[in-house]
Amino acid sequence: MTQAKPKGDKPHVIIAGAGMGGLTLALALLKKGCDVDIYEQSPELREVGAGLWISANGSRVMADLGLKEALQAINLAPEDRVIRFWKTGEEHSVYIRDTNDSKVDHTLIQVLRGELQRVLYEAVIKLKPNAVHFGVRSLGAETVGDRARLLFDNEAYAEGDVVVGCDGAHSRVRQSQFGPAPARFTGAVAWRGLAPMSSLKPQHRRALASTWVGPTAHVTCYPVQRNGEQFVSFSAQVDSEVWQTESWSERGELSDALKDFEGWNQDILDLFIHSENLFRWGLFVRDPLARWSKGRVTLVGDACHSMTPYLGMGVNVTMEDAYVLARCLEDQPDDIEKALERYDTARVERTNLTKARSMEMLKIFHDPALEQIETARPYIEKNWAPDVVRQRYDWLLAYDATTVEV
Repeated sequence: MTQAKPKGDKPHVIIAGAGMGGLTLALALLKKGCDVDIYEQSPELREVGAGLWISANGSRVMADLGLKEALQAINLAPEDRVIRFWKTGEEHSVYIRDTNDSKVDHTLIQVLRGELQRVLYEAVIKLKPNAVHFGVRSLGAETVGDRARLLFDNEAYAEGDVVVGCDGAHSRVRQSQFGPAPARFTGAVAWRGLAPMSSLKPQHRRALASTWVGPTAHVTCYPVQRNGEQFVSFSAQVDSEVWQTESWSERGELSDALKDFEGWNQDILDLFIHSENLFRWGLFVRDPLARWSKGRVTLVGDACHSMTPYLGMGVNVTMEDAYVLARCLEDQPDDIEKALERYDTARVERTNLTKARSMEMLKIFHDPALEQIETARPYIEKNWAPDVVRQRYDWLLAYDATTVEV
């Protein structure tokens, strides 16, 4: 028989997945005096050759967790953010940095995903050295009385006061609580890679966050660093009628990438040509969930709101989820289910709206007006005018997970 948790004690939280959401949640909980155990199916932290943007809403969480200096050590901050024409590279600045232009911070932190994961992991194990259990595959979760269980093979499980599924878009925890969530193809295929700066032309070394836009495709690229070496991280989306696989780690062929971007500026083609590895995957979406929590089990990040990358918000709203959930569990340790209800109330509507707005951006990035420069210039000036950019991003960037009412 499991002994009941003494009233007022901080909860013991079982987390499925040691990605950005799981590690951020674990760090936030440990700093609030809770106990955590993370179960990760990979045998070790794996290097992922992809970059990501941390915007103001995410960086507030990281700063509150004491990681501001660690992030700056791996950051390659852009001097400008630009929209570029696919054929010539002609650019239009859209970076709002001056408080006279906006009361909201539009600063970007640009890092390698693997480097951010390392920083989070090191911060977690500094507080609890044995917090992460590698090589353990989660099959689902269940609530049993006043306890929650994360289920493994051979009827084994880990038990705590609450289980949190941070196990990604294919979440077994989500499926165990809410059933299958069929994925729908969005009509776009994505390419990603890392090209060493030393292999590229001098113009690639400018500190820019660039999005190249065209009639049927767009490419976002920016500098990142790893162990002192600099790279250009790129993510390229192209319209496609069919795709079979949702995995974002499937290798792609250079010849296919060059065919998808035939006629594009050579600077973009050089990214594909010089990339360390090329990965290609289909972009899928799932219907939004009306709630994330059931009993003593809940979800964070891609497990409950996987979204397209068109607003660059995936990792940022995941950080928000993790911090808000930690606050709810800290505030109401004696009524876990009520704490999870508060978490849902605070987060579901915002993230579902972000998910929808992100998908809407595909129609803006890909438009027939972008075929020729004569029609592209007014189109870009209209869709990335300062007031339009503020309307698109300010409500996202102004959110503060550390102080928002829960």
